[in-house]
Amino acid sequence: MELKTNNNFNVLNDYFVRYLFSDKGSEVILLDFINSIMLDSNMKTFRSVEILTPFNYKENYEDKESIVDVKCITQNGSVVIIEIQLQGNSRFPERILYYWASNYSKLLKQGEKYDALTPVISINLLNFNLDDANNVHSCYMIYDTINQRLLTDHLQIHIIELKKFKYNLLEHDLNCWLKFFTIKEKDNKEEIMSELVKEKPIMEEVQKRYNNFIKDRLMMNEYDKRQAYLYGNQIMLEEERRLGIEEGIKKGIEQGIEQGIKENQILIAKNMKKENMDINIIHRITGLSKEDIEKL
Repeated sequence: MELKTNNNFNVLNDYFVRYLFSDKGSEVILLDFINSIMLDSNMKTFRSVEILTPFNYKENYEDKESIVDVKCITQNGSVVIIEIQLQGNSRFPERILYYWASNYSKLLKQGEKYDALTPVISINLLNFNLDDANNVHSCYMIYDTINQRLLTDHLQIHIIELKKFKYNLLEHDLNCWLKFFTIKEKDNKEEIMSELVKEKPIMEEVQKRYNNFIKDRLMMNEYDKRQAYLYGNQIMLEEERRLGIEEGIKKGIEQGIEQGIKENQILIAKNMKKENMDINIIHRITGLSKEDIEKL
């Protein structure tokens, strides 16, 4: 099946990913993706999944900073949440843990015993790097720090840093999926998808759903809205980083920034001076003395 071309299409748009994995009949595709993560981590795969967040083309997430794009439950009761994040910073792991905890806490109804709890697996596709390590796919669980004994398998967090991905670094199935998710605008999408279909037959169904999506006027309209929102967020984030403020200034300069490392304080002060900001404001935010700021 020929892939309809849309050179500017972003396959990481969370609206599209939600359609791909949670629209009616997407269970086979979703199961294959989840199992590719499990295989790459040498873990048991699943036989089936039930989608808990069915796709609705009218849904628009432009007013939400972070969403669980896909949520499903496996045949053994494990809950799997999949999130796409195009932007983030070094504090993102805490946010991942928060959303994992939020989902885990909802498993137990009032009056139920703890044995009613089941594992929650968090899968996070990040289009930015958390650190300088080379790991594309990292899996985090709760272990004893001395003898590496597993406390429980109920917490399982997978982080995939797409910008670190290079072909054939991972197990075959996940490698194919990441080839798809790292398709760039300048790439020949038709050629890449043709290769992927040969490597992994399920990609033919992925290709069909891609074509159906870009031909649907209503879905593409919601896609465009989401892209505009994501682009606006990216511009804001880049501006905040340019000023050297990690979390940004959107909540107001008066809230200040807690930076405990001298080098970061100096970097922030330098960037703020370049913007001709008042020395008193720089002093209050960085904690540097006015004399030190004047010397920068």
